[in-house]
Amino acid sequence: MSSETGSTQKHQEQQDESSLVCPACGAEARRQDARFCSTCGRSLEEQYRPADALRASYHLHRPASGRAKGTRNSQPSPKKRPMSTMLPEINRNGASTTALAFTTYALVPFLGILFVPGAVLIGAAGLVYSYRAPHRGGRRASFASIFFGLVILGVQLLLWWIIIKVPEWSNPGMGGY
Repeated sequence: MSSETGSTQKHQEQQDESSLVCPACGAEARRQDARFCSTCGRSLEEQYRPADALRASYHLHRPASGRAKGTRNSQPSPKKRPMSTMLPEINRNGASTTALAFTTYALVPFLGILFVPGAVLIGAAGLVYSYRAPHRGGRRASFASIFFGLVILGVQLLLWWIIIKVPEWSNPGMGGY
C-alpha cells in the first residue's frame, strides 16, 4: 500500500465526516459553510426532533443531487389526488356542528334517547341554514345527523322495549310483574 493511497483515504474520511447532513430530511449540504438545508430549509445546527421526518415526508423531500449547469431539476410527479380533496369540507355552520354533537351523545345506551330529538331538530335547522348560506358549509353534516339520529332513535326504542319486556319474558306464568 503506497503512502499516496493512504493519504487519499484519510482525506476522503475527513471529508465524509465534515459534510453536514440535514437532521430532518437527510439531505447532504451542498456547501461546507451552509447553515440551512437546501432541500427542506431546516437549520443544520439544530438537533433532530421526532416530528421532522414526518414534516419532511409531506413535502416529498429528497437528498439534493448535483445539478449540471444549464439543466433544470424536474419536479416530482404529483400524487393522484391532493390532500385537500381527501379532507372533509370546512364546516362553519354552527347548527350542523351542534347536531353532530347531539348525534354523538345519542349513542349512549338508554340515556341517549334524550339527545335524539336534538340531533334531528338541530340537524334540520342546520340543513335549512346550509341552503340559505352555502358558503358556511355543513350540509353533509346536517344530513348525517338527521339520518343517524333517526337510526339511533330506532335502536334506542328497541333497547327500551327490551327492558320493558324482560320481566314478562323471565316469568311467563306470572303475567309479568
